[in-house]
Amino acid sequence: MEVSNESMDLIEKIKEFRGCREIRETLEFENKVLREQNEDLRNAFVELQKDFIDRKKLLEQIEDLKKQNQSLRLELESYSEKFRFLVTTPDSTCTVYGDIRNSLSKAKKEVLVCSPWITYLVDEFKDFKKHGSLKVITNFRRDDVKKGITDPDKLRVLQNLGAEVRYNNNVHAKMVIVDSEVAIISSANLTGRGLRVNYEAGVKVNDKKPVKMAEEFFYGVWEESRPLTEEMIRKFY
Repeated sequence: MEVSNESMDLIEKIKEFRGCREIRETLEFENKVLREQNEDLRNAFVELQKDFIDRKKLLEQIEDLKKQNQSLRLELESYSEKFRFLVTTPDSTCTVYGDIRNSLSKAKKEVLVCSPWITYLVDEFKDFKKHGSLKVITNFRRDDVKKGITDPDKLRVLQNLGAEVRYNNNVHAKMVIVDSEVAIISSANLTGRGLRVNYEAGVKVNDKKPVKMAEEFFYGVWEESRPLTEEMIRKFY
């Protein structure tokens, strides 16, 4: 049986249509797969971007913490320079006497001393004589002179060094203020026992505000104290 040319053309067209449909279905499937892969890639990129942002925030937080730590360290160092705890014991190394002596060696303008009893720490003022003013507030009682807890000779030495010495028998504060920059406030009198033997404690302050407050206290007592004259010393000693 012969097949006509029209039938052959139809058969070829059908084959061609089927081939095109298969190709189209294949392309559609591949396009679907590509779209899904593209979506997966897009989601992965979004996650990576979030992760990058989180890492960036974490790094920024770490840098902030480093800066805060540095700031706290500097602040701690600053406080350690402004305040120092001092003690005196028979075997101590960070002594009240040592810091008073060191501060006096650097004095340039003014030294203010308040101590009820003074029998020690006089030679340390000799080098300061040529630099500035020296003001001393102490107690002065006949009984203290007899007991030896007040030494008129030491007070004379201070006066010969140019010190203005005043007495106030209500004074119990012990402090040394140098050049409006340093204040050493402690329980120690300027005596051998107070600076060498007893268990004493205090602070060395380099902060301007509390040093100024200490100065204001000193001058308040100074105004209420009386000058110690040679005549009084001779009368008691």
